[in-house]
Amino acid sequence: MKETLKKHHKKRFGIVPSGYYFAPATVLLIGESLDILKGPVLTASMNKGLHATVNARDDLVLNIHIDFLESKQSFELDLSVIDYPQDSIYARLLISIIKKLQYEGYKVSKGLNITVMSNRSLPKNLGLHQSFEMLFMKLLSNQNSFNLTKDKMVRYAYQAEKNTNELYTSVAQLHACAYGEKDKVIHLDTKTLEYETIPFNTADYGFLSVFVSRPKFVLNADINTRIKAIEKATQAIRPKRSITHLSELSLDEFNSMKSMIKGANTVKYTEHVMFEIQRVVQAAEYLKDEDYVMFGDVLEQSQNSLRHLFEISNQYHNDIVNIMHENKSLGARLSIIGYDQIVIALFEQAEMPSDVHAFQEDFYNKYKKNLEIQKLKLGDGVRSTK
Repeated sequence: MKETLKKHHKKRFGIVPSGYYFAPATVLLIGESLDILKGPVLTASMNKGLHATVNARDDLVLNIHIDFLESKQSFELDLSVIDYPQDSIYARLLISIIKKLQYEGYKVSKGLNITVMSNRSLPKNLGLHQSFEMLFMKLLSNQNSFNLTKDKMVRYAYQAEKNTNELYTSVAQLHACAYGEKDKVIHLDTKTLEYETIPFNTADYGFLSVFVSRPKFVLNADINTRIKAIEKATQAIRPKRSITHLSELSLDEFNSMKSMIKGANTVKYTEHVMFEIQRVVQAAEYLKDEDYVMFGDVLEQSQNSLRHLFEISNQYHNDIVNIMHENKSLGARLSIIGYDQIVIALFEQAEMPSDVHAFQEDFYNKYKKNLEIQKLKLGDGVRSTK
């Protein structure tokens, strides 16, 4: 990959790069609604993601070329006149990052030529907006000689993303991108940012990711509607118990106050969240005990809750989960990452499907949509690679 990056950078800028950086793609294994609602999640970083090459300029311009997945674009930012009007979401994210760093007292003043590319075999829908942010947090801090701690990179990137007012803001994916380790899963409290890493037995078990084309009838607005309903439920409970987030309640406390919540759908959405909190904690314990059968069972419970309580998993997703079952998956669930959706399936390595063409063909015949299926491998977090 480094030789490919070097070749593209030299072709575009006429010079061999002097620095190389990498930020992994990330995946939420369970708990994505809790990522927004300040509860616990299980997340991880992948061994594939975004790569960047860089060399210094003698002016105050960032000249950036992006070429990953469907995104191929170039833009320039003048560091002496940083402002938001830009057509590119990546330009706006970068401007927000620079403004946040400047607000915190860091001087971003070095002109740079930067090329950003991804692994060509990178699975789609694995949190690349967050990877992009963390890539530039690391790159800009190193190139401007104010090396940030991982904690600051996560907090600053989170605030920068919120300031764009355009994206689902995932602290879990930013955290995984910063703190990820090879063959480990992160159990993160998204309210306090306290975390633990749990070894994952990649010799005997592994994950498949199945990319789901976004159906027109599953919109991000549906998820936002549910989150807003849950926030109203939290407000309804506050006269009896002063809380900021539902995650502060035990399940028994919630059950004793559930009658205060109005609307059958709101009750269901809130029940999903409360049960999901318990499931994330259980899943983490099963991983610690190396009980992958029960870990897979928790993924199944979560999928059933997404279908029947949170009501966000549709027939496309359910059929994919069923296909995974038919191929001896230990557990599978829909994972909603920002605006995107994938199905994550856990397998014993000995049972991992070696030929996925048959069920890709069956799915296409039924829905006239293609499935992209890849193995996921857990890797290290954001870093300089030279």
